[in-house]
Parts: sequence; C-alpha cells; structure tokens
Amino acid sequence: MAQLTERVYLVGSGLLGNRMSDDYDCNIYYVKAGDKGILIDCGGGRNTQILLDHLAQHGFSGEKLEWLVLTHAHADHSGGAAILQQQFGAKVVCSSLTAELVSGGEDTLGIGKARKLGIYPADYHYEPCVPTIVVENGEKLCCGDLELHFIATPGHSRDHISIYIPQLAALFCGDVLFSNGRIAVQQAEDFSLEELACSIRRLKLLPAKDLFPGHWQTLCGDDGKTLAAAERKFAAGEIPESIV
Repeated sequence: MAQLTERVYLVGSGLLGNRMSDDYDCNIYYVKAGDKGILIDCGGGRNTQILLDHLAQHGFSGEKLEWLVLTHAHADHSGGAAILQQQFGAKVVCSSLTAELVSGGEDTLGIGKARKLGIYPADYHYEPCVPTIVVENGEKLCCGDLELHFIATPGHSRDHISIYIPQLAALFCGDVLFSNGRIAVQQAEDFSLEELACSIRRLKLLPAKDLFPGHWQTLCGDDGKTLAAAERKFAAGEIPESIV
C-alpha cells in the first residue's frame, strides 16, 4: 500500500501497474473521507484479502468502508464488489448501465467468452452484486467530509464514469486515459474513439491537480498535462498510443 497524497492511497494494482496485489486487478484507490473510507474500484476479486491487509497496515479496516465506487463494469474493476459488499455492508455506487452489468454477472459481462480468449484464467469466477446507489451524469453526493462529482465518460466502455473530488482537486478517471496521454483501445462493441475523445475534452475542463488512472502510473501533480496531451493527439487527427 502506498500513500499518494494526504487522503489518497493505492491499495491494489495488477499486471498493468506495479503488481501490488493480484495480476487481474486494476489500480485500486482508498480515499479518507473524515471517519469514513471510499474505495474506488476493487479489482478482479480473486484475492480481496490482499486489499484488506494493505488497509490494515495503515490502520484502516473494512468496517470503515462506506462506499465502493465503480468506474465501470469490467471485471478487473468490479469483480471484488460482491464480497466487499457482503462482508462489510459497503454501499456499491455506480452508473445505471454499470448496475445492469454487474448485477447480471458473468452472462451480461461476457466472462465466459473472455475466459476462452485467455483474458481471464480458466478458473476465474465473477460473483454478481446488486449496487446500492445508482448515480447519473452530473450528480454530486457527499460521503464523510468530501463531495464526489460523477461524470459520464463513455468511450472505453458505454457505462464508464469518472469521479472528481473538488476538496482534493483529485480526478479518478478509470480507463479513460493513462500516463503520457495513452488510452486503452478495446475490441468491444461499446468501445468508441469518438466518445472517448469527447470524454477527455470534458475532463480537461476540470481543475484537477492529481490524476488517478485505472492502470499504469498514478499522476500526482499532473495539473491537466496528461489530458491535454491526449486532447492534442485527437485534435490533430491522430490516435493516442494504446496500453493494450
């Protein structure tokens, strides 16, 4: 577990990161919101105990976990939601489209096909969960002493949202973009370069100091540089480099 800022910790990261937890995990962030905790994304769910161990090392417990916010339904971001919800009663927060996907489980997420393609191992199992709070684009909700702003950012996937916390000037952008202005091009029906470019332009308007992507490096003190780099590529009619 790594403390990134006064309030934000990296508690998990997989193969497309620093391999802090399970290889099939995204970057998983813990945010201190007064006496409550917020987890942003939760990895593939293959070993959530690693996340809990990392939290415990810094004096945090699962019982303090108030919200579990999902940027989108892809299993490397949402697979651990069910067990954390069941074990600690954490409120799962996501978009309406994400809610439909994660509550449907393996069938709606296409996990069977992903296993056959080798995207997930043969023994991988996705446990569905029923989200507690469904948010819409532009909605603002308070948790502890922080206010979270939810922004629809489709492109990587149709259901994708990003989370901006103005008190921290922190932007959690999931899989919208990554270090050096890179993106993740997907061979999926709901992937759209055009929508992704629009989402990046939308996020660039936010006064974000720190950028926390779903994979690769965290970008503290970025001050919008990464968003600007990707926007310039799209404006020039080019496609930013893909991480996959």
